[in-house]
Amino acid sequence: MKKLLLLLVGGLLSAQTSELIGNNWYISKMVTSSGQTTNTPLIDNGVPATTITSAGGLSYVINSKYYNTATMLFSIVPGSNNLMKTAQSFTSLFYNGGNAGPVRNYDQKNIDIYVNGAYASMYNYQITTNGNAKTLVITDPSGNKIYYNNSANLSTQDVKAVKKTFKAYPNPVKEVLTIENIERNLPLKIYDLSGKLVFETKTNDRKISIDTNSLQKGQYILIVENYQSFPFTKE
Repeated sequence: MKKLLLLLVGGLLSAQTSELIGNNWYISKMVTSSGQTTNTPLIDNGVPATTITSAGGLSYVINSKYYNTATMLFSIVPGSNNLMKTAQSFTSLFYNGGNAGPVRNYDQKNIDIYVNGAYASMYNYQITTNGNAKTLVITDPSGNKIYYNNSANLSTQDVKAVKKTFKAYPNPVKEVLTIENIERNLPLKIYDLSGKLVFETKTNDRKISIDTNSLQKGQYILIVENYQSFPFTKE
């Protein structure tokens, strides 16, 4: 009887987690406990995939990605759709690209949902399916909800809005940061993570070099007009 019970519990866990870890998820909107809805703002690099993976045993980890990544380690309560939080972390890059205000606010909400819950607090998840389209809803202990789709679902307008890219290296950089495949005569700026402008110039060729010796060790954001932003680390 005990062995049968263990098999049943294992089967329930397998069914619960297969859809969670078998999909890439993309943030689509957030709904506060008071019912206020915020759709995902357009971001320079496009919305990256959120992943949920096994961390061994009955533990799993979600990397909820927008500009920054909120990471939460959790276990699934057997026979339920409840997630018990066991650890957390998040990245703290500063976004200074297009649509900066809405992107920063939304990014902070993503972090808050996973960081503000206390250790061993309970989250809930629900997955709904409509054909090949799936929606994952995770509810935090305060009743705030974060919605994910299993596809990026970029509209034609969104695709047109995605900016061009350039090549920059090395990253991390010790002395000289080289930038290639860039247009001439464009404003180029570097910001630290507090949003302070620490360097600015104009591009004068398709390939340029920037002396970073005046920068303190840390993380920075390189912004070139009409291009996707580039985060880098100064060693």
